[in-house]
Amino acid sequence: KNVPIHKCSKSNTRLNNKLMFIFKQNYTKLPENDPQLKYIKEYEDIYSMKKEIYKENTGKSGIYMLTNKLTKDIYIGQSMDISKRLKKYLSISNIRSKENLIISRALIKYGYSGRYERTIPSGRYERTIPDFTLTILEYCDKSDLTTREQYYFEKLKPKYNILKKADSSLGYKHTEEAKIKISKSGVYTKDKSALYGRKHSEKTKELMSYKKSGKNNPIYGQNHSEDTKELMKQKALGRKHSDSTKLKMSTVRGNPINIYEKTGGGLELIGSFVSARRAGNFLGISGSTIVKYKNSGEIFKDRYKFSSK
Repeated sequence: KNVPIHKCSKSNTRLNNKLMFIFKQNYTKLPENDPQLKYIKEYEDIYSMKKEIYKENTGKSGIYMLTNKLTKDIYIGQSMDISKRLKKYLSISNIRSKENLIISRALIKYGYSGRYERTIPSGRYERTIPDFTLTILEYCDKSDLTTREQYYFEKLKPKYNILKKADSSLGYKHTEEAKIKISKSGVYTKDKSALYGRKHSEKTKELMSYKKSGKNNPIYGQNHSEDTKELMKQKALGRKHSDSTKLKMSTVRGNPINIYEKTGGGLELIGSFVSARRAGNFLGISGSTIVKYKNSGEIFKDRYKFSSK
């Protein structure tokens, strides 16, 4: 139906250089995935409509649904204040701190990347296809939140919710089956990860190390079983170490050697090495020869003396 422009000027937009009109429906509608289930309101793009979402849902408790328009996967949630909950979802720093949640990773991958097209003569790029919508399924009393959330779990079978029992995540430990499901359905690795290509600063590395040291380490005070030690040993076999790592390992495990050369004034230190093998490489002889002469105290070829001091 054609409508005069001035009646909906605030909602006008352009798509492929064509003027379009957006009319927001405020009455109860039926979702595509369950035509028998009514809901209150749908916000087509949670990013561009966030001010409207905050204003209309401040202080309201109820059940909401986030829908990935690209994959059609959904997430069902409850909140005593829907506006506050959505502010957390729309904070990139907040959802990055909770990347263990599938919905957080999905919002980062699909929502914050967005899809843009050059749609207007100026050549600017604008978000043309919103990837996440918000649906207010119902407002309800705070005491009924868990019961109503469970109702929608059973009706809509949300994929982004790993736990299918409402209000059940507190203190919950995933089963191995659930861990595998999480891995297959939502763990984005390598170039798919939101952190791909990023490097931690030295300050961040120090902080991460500090948080995992001493009593903060989850395995603090625990002793590995012989089976675990053997497993760790097998995993280490065939691992390729960098030159710097090899040097550190040699320093810790090796037999440090100092090489002294006879001069007119006595013995002069000409080199210190982290191991007998490296000292031998320097002189073109074997490490065992170095050790033999070091232990005997004899001077090699009447020229070199080896010592660990």
